[in-house]
Amino acid sequence: MKNSGNSNKKMIIIILCIIFLIVIGIICFLFLKRNSESKQNNENSQQSINGTVENASPETFKEVNSYNIYYTVKGILNNYITMIREANGDEYIEFGRLQQSRDEAIAGLVDESVNAIYNMFDSSYIEENNIAEENINTLVQQYRQQGDYSRNVVYDLKINEMYVADISTDMDFILVNFAINSIEDTMLIKIDFANNTYSMFGKEYLEDKGYNKDTEISNLEISTDSIESNNYNSFNLVNTDDKYVINQYFSEYQTKLLNNTDSAYDLLDKDYREKKYEDSQEFNQYVEENYEALQNAYLTKYQINQFDEYKEYVCLDENNNYYIFIERSLTDCEVILDTYTVDLKDFTDKYNSADISTKVGMNVEKVVEAINDKDYRYVYNKLDETFRNNNFGSLDTFSTYMNENFYPNNEMEYLEFSEEGDTYIYGAKVKNVQEDSEGKDITIIMKLLEGTDFVMSFSME
Repeated sequence: MKNSGNSNKKMIIIILCIIFLIVIGIICFLFLKRNSESKQNNENSQQSINGTVENASPETFKEVNSYNIYYTVKGILNNYITMIREANGDEYIEFGRLQQSRDEAIAGLVDESVNAIYNMFDSSYIEENNIAEENINTLVQQYRQQGDYSRNVVYDLKINEMYVADISTDMDFILVNFAINSIEDTMLIKIDFANNTYSMFGKEYLEDKGYNKDTEISNLEISTDSIESNNYNSFNLVNTDDKYVINQYFSEYQTKLLNNTDSAYDLLDKDYREKKYEDSQEFNQYVEENYEALQNAYLTKYQINQFDEYKEYVCLDENNNYYIFIERSLTDCEVILDTYTVDLKDFTDKYNSADISTKVGMNVEKVVEAINDKDYRYVYNKLDETFRNNNFGSLDTFSTYMNENFYPNNEMEYLEFSEEGDTYIYGAKVKNVQEDSEGKDITIIMKLLEGTDFVMSFSME
């Protein structure tokens, strides 16, 4: 009996030891797993900050897909351009407010801006290319426009391509191709995230070394040492959200509309541009006629539509004018300024699934938007040919009629809908958005054509 008791005790001890070892093993496994996940999360977080492509090979440059990095680099370039503008005498100064003479102020501003540009460049680039103040003066003068400090001349920045090489958790190399007005340039910008500093390498350095977006990172003979601050090479990492991006798109395009209409025209979606305007002069005339409204415009609403190949930002200002930004990449964004000239995907999808009365109503809303835009050519071209020739005969006659019979800002109240074969009739009232009035009775007669096309006629009482 005694031996049996001892045997049971030994067995219990062995079982307890096994259980203890199992528990210890589970704890160790969970601890290691947690550390591994934490490390992975940290790496993913840093990748998000640095703008690298997920699972991308670290051997080559990758297209920047991070809004934070894109707008951070854009801020660096804008600062660089500001210094160029000041060095050229194209920055506006109110000399009456200065305590020194005009010539002294200009000389001081030129010296300061040239010194700033010099300190933005990387020391190895300066050394290898023998960069001195004389070189910088030659560099900036290629962009010179006015040179008298009498007004603020626009230096229009367009980023064509931007690529990133993820060197480490604290450092990126950014290869960016851009244009200032019509002059293209390429730079490599070394960004130190630990110190919030940067240094730049000019185009001739890259050409001499043969560096481009296809260069393997291992072949870049560029120091990865940290960059010390010199009061001219610091930056703040931009943290973006949808609202920030939309406001950037709008404010930048508004600036182009007001100061560089050729650039604004070039950014229009090609199909939209060809259908909307006969040429750039007509677009310039539109801007001139609406300059004050465009200058004072501000956004009140926006909607974001994500599609497989692009993102669409649909924005409305306080006067219900549209600004639609079609973003295919961070460096490829086109603009559409209404919802009727070309069909947006969202409109087409809704139209194709709608019943007849809704389709007719959607087309009428296009016409109303065009009338409010004073785009009488669009409405004129949608009129049934016989009705158009019998009642108006020319676009000028039709435009005069529209100005006399419609309000500056119209809206439609739909009353009744009927069908007569393949012809659809809406009885409605045209109302003045800006005033509370009874409005005017209107009958709209429409035929639906292939796709989303249509023709119409109308009568007003």
